[in-house]
Amino acid sequence: MHPNPHAVPGTEPHLRPAGPQTLGILAGLIADERPVFAMPSWFVTTEAAQAGLLISEFVRELGGLATGTRYRSFFANSRYEALHGAVKLLRHRAAASAATHRGRVLVLDPDGTLARRCDPLGEGPERALVPGVIAHATTAELRAALDGTPVCGLLVRAPERLDASALAAVTELAARARATGARIVVDLSDIAPDRPADPAVTALRPDLVVLGESLTGHEVPFGAFTGSHDMFAPWSTPQTGFLHSNTYGGNSVAMRAVIARLLPRFDGTAPVHRELAAAAADRQATLDLYARHVNPMAVRMQRKLHGALNVVRAKGSRLTVRLDSGRELDLVDGLCGAGLGVAGHNPSDALTDVVRGHDPARDHVRELERVLARETGLPCAFPAVSGASAVESAITLARLARPRQRRIVVFKHNYGGKTLVSLLATAAERTRAPFGPLYEDIRYIDPFTPHAVEEFRKEAAGGDVGLVWIELVHGSSDAYGPIPAPLLDAVTEGRSEHGYLVGVDEVLTSYYRCGTRFAHHGRLPSVDLMSLSKALSYGCFPTGAALVSQEVHDAARRTNPQLVEELRTHHAHGLGAHFALQAIAQVDALGLPERVRRLSDIVRCGLAELDTGPRGVVGRRFAEGLLGRLQPRVPGVLGRYLAPEGERMTYALILWWIIRARAFVVYDVFLLPLTATEREIRHVMRGARRLSRTGPVRLLAHAALFRLGQRLSRALSRTSTNPRSTT
Repeated sequence: MHPNPHAVPGTEPHLRPAGPQTLGILAGLIADERPVFAMPSWFVTTEAAQAGLLISEFVRELGGLATGTRYRSFFANSRYEALHGAVKLLRHRAAASAATHRGRVLVLDPDGTLARRCDPLGEGPERALVPGVIAHATTAELRAALDGTPVCGLLVRAPERLDASALAAVTELAARARATGARIVVDLSDIAPDRPADPAVTALRPDLVVLGESLTGHEVPFGAFTGSHDMFAPWSTPQTGFLHSNTYGGNSVAMRAVIARLLPRFDGTAPVHRELAAAAADRQATLDLYARHVNPMAVRMQRKLHGALNVVRAKGSRLTVRLDSGRELDLVDGLCGAGLGVAGHNPSDALTDVVRGHDPARDHVRELERVLARETGLPCAFPAVSGASAVESAITLARLARPRQRRIVVFKHNYGGKTLVSLLATAAERTRAPFGPLYEDIRYIDPFTPHAVEEFRKEAAGGDVGLVWIELVHGSSDAYGPIPAPLLDAVTEGRSEHGYLVGVDEVLTSYYRCGTRFAHHGRLPSVDLMSLSKALSYGCFPTGAALVSQEVHDAARRTNPQLVEELRTHHAHGLGAHFALQAIAQVDALGLPERVRRLSDIVRCGLAELDTGPRGVVGRRFAEGLLGRLQPRVPGVLGRYLAPEGERMTYALILWWIIRARAFVVYDVFLLPLTATEREIRHVMRGARRLSRTGPVRLLAHAALFRLGQRLSRALSRTSTNPRSTT
């Protein structure tokens, strides 16, 4: 992962060494025990609301638009994640007319970076890894393509670098595209935070603006795509509000870094500072600001739960939430930020050993590669900024290493991420459906059917399979249990015979989350590729890696050396690697192998004691290590009116866990802290046992009474603080 002396020019990292400001942000968060990651998608913080406002004002000023123009942003972890999100939104926005444009997006891509990532083998837009993204390096090529190709969007990368004649040509093309109903996107990933009104943005009048690492000084992984509320309309209903998501997006480190870079721009802007101050002083003002500038559906959920998801403190295996009434509850964390870290929230050594001891001149990236090689047997590491980017790199490298074997096999219930490549490893059809065209040469096999082994062997025998991608223990809500052993045996048997690669997704399951160091240990004798992320973050910083064998690396490099070098360098980051090294070192220092073995026995016994009779709300259940699921259900006549995954039951379950059981468990999954005490684990299991003996009517009644109490408390609070009120 150290810059290669034979690297292709232009493959420098997008991220720079962490400076005093970034280290200061981390020091403050850890010392103050503020949550960096509490939960994906539903985590609404003051910093995220403030960053949304500042980005909205930044984009408004770049385009020279009137005061009062408001934009929404979706936060990602890199420019590439943001670009993929923008393409997804374009396609979803234009779904009604898909028969005409078939989801095609034209791209002005002068350096070819996006083209290489979307079509790593140069197979053309129909057969590409990301089909329908048609990239051209010049305006002349773009004009010729637009003449005969109906599209749903036009994406212009780095328009601020265009000269006057090129900008005029692109502006004319944008007007033509818009006249056909297409939307316009500009990629400003490298634009300076203090840039005044930009001629390119003013001329192109984009519907979406993609932003990147420049807004964190290139020191913290970050990306965003920003547009009007109308543009985000497809993702503005309860059913679609979280259709696009990522675990690290909107994390507190990135949000504070964005605020620090953008705030000086608005030193003399009183209205902006008033809104920022209001959000800092009042939770309801934070929610208002977040609804305007980030995601109104997340705010809708927060308000219906009356502060139950308002995490204000995080330390080790504990979280504190502050209800709307002002009451604070101390909870055992049963989510761990969706399985992040190996030592819980804000471990003390993250401050003393990493933040305060970080040496930017030390090659932590190379050190991490060596350590991961010892840990996994896979010597070549490709840095990532999220689990999705790790999965994306692994799938891309597999395609490069097996160019003639196009087919990818993924087992149903797998979750890989939400970018247009990692989405291929996300088997839920509803999650993929609005965003086509997607790579078609992929086969999803249900591992839990009686004929799964036979189906897989038949598929592999055709000789077209180049990659079998496996999440050993699924993170999706419709799966219960690990991939069955006979199917894994069939995968192993066919590997040498048919020449396909075997990749494992260990983003969620690594470092004893599922009882063993890696979930595939004891299940697969060897693998060719692996994705890692959550454990490496140490609960503090977005990072990850795709790991591959030397054979995969060399074969991929022979096919496309420039792209391989870009994947090795673009997300390399010394501070992220330092956190990952600390996390791995603490696995054994904390005695996790024995500790998790002991705690897993408590979980296993606790689940065995659950009442899964016909009247309760708990159906099937399973646990692997400290990851488990409890299937919610609505038995009896209520089942005709209430779906277990419906909004009422979802909110009732969340409130029951937090208010009644005093455990931060969100809906049907628990991801218990690896460093929790036996007492804390038994506490969560007692909660699960009580839940299993609670009928749906009682569950809904608990939720209704809680909401009523919070409304009364807020009403009394407003009355007592109103100077005109009387007793």
